[in-house]
Amino acid sequence: MLPHTPHQPTSRAQEPLRRRVYVAVCLLAAAALVVILLTDLRRGQMDASVAGGLALCLGVAGLLQFSRLPWLLVDYTVLVGASGIVVTQLLELLRLQESIPVRSYFPGAFLVIAAFSVLPVRAALTYTAVLLSVFAGLSVVTGSDVVLLGQLALTSLLIAHLSYFGRQVSAERARSDEQYRLSRTDVLTGLDNRRGMYERIQQAFSRSLNEEGAEFTVLLADIDHFKRVNDTFGHDVGDQVLRRVATVLQRQVGDQGSVSRWGGEEFLILLHTSDPPVVRAVAGQLWHAVRTAAVAGLPPVTTSVGVASSGEVTSVSDLLRIADRRLYEAKDAGRDRVQLGPARSRSAPVPAPPGPAPRPEQAERA
Repeated sequence: MLPHTPHQPTSRAQEPLRRRVYVAVCLLAAAALVVILLTDLRRGQMDASVAGGLALCLGVAGLLQFSRLPWLLVDYTVLVGASGIVVTQLLELLRLQESIPVRSYFPGAFLVIAAFSVLPVRAALTYTAVLLSVFAGLSVVTGSDVVLLGQLALTSLLIAHLSYFGRQVSAERARSDEQYRLSRTDVLTGLDNRRGMYERIQQAFSRSLNEEGAEFTVLLADIDHFKRVNDTFGHDVGDQVLRRVATVLQRQVGDQGSVSRWGGEEFLILLHTSDPPVVRAVAGQLWHAVRTAAVAGLPPVTTSVGVASSGEVTSVSDLLRIADRRLYEAKDAGRDRVQLGPARSRSAPVPAPPGPAPRPEQAERA
């Protein structure tokens, strides 16, 4: 089913670009109208519709440049303003009983394009039918060229067909994009789900094989004793804890990588680096941030984390297997800690940022 209106919401990221493009188009149209106006003046002519179009283009460009009017209002202003200019010109020709000049048919085609860009399909078809009826009636009364009228009608049909087909394609593409996004998004937390993150890791691993310095790291974090939270406080509170941890992890990782809900109470973090000091610091920050992120009515939430880097393995499956093994080594060692390497190779704890929370009891690295 086609959407009722062609207007689609513009994201905040797209908004500035769309305004700049719209302003640029208006200014280019204004420049073309200035050339036409100057040419007419040199010939001793003055077409009020050209001056009106110039004023409309400059006015819309100014509104877009210096205000934040809704797009719907801007589009309708262009359509209504252009319609008024063309109708005024046609009424003047009717009054003077002059035939429609060739140059007046192009604004008619422009109105059809504008109608199918702004209005719902049925309204645009009705608008086009009325517009063609006006041109046809005026052609009969003034004895204008019916060939030009036929060309305008054929052009309108082509525009209608392309618009309808284009909307179908856009709607189908939007549905496909949304289905793709949902299939890779965890509903509860809004993070990537296991499928989405696995694709990211595969892409990162392929890049690491082909590009020098493109190694990366994964951190598999599991909320300690999460079953107790569900059993004691209920699944609603458990969901609250999951959302809270997801928010904290995503905020801490930022543009250093990606965060996903790997399954249940597990989160997988992809870092775009394998530099040991950086990985060690980020792991400590993540551990500390989760531990200090209070959830009302609950004791501190802690995590056990297993870390593995792409340089240690030759496949994605091995990478995930090592991260999972180190996660369970962290749990076996008492939980609430980060395992950077094999348990048999012990070293100093992962440093945590200054704060009220204690340091992890133990952290390992290769």
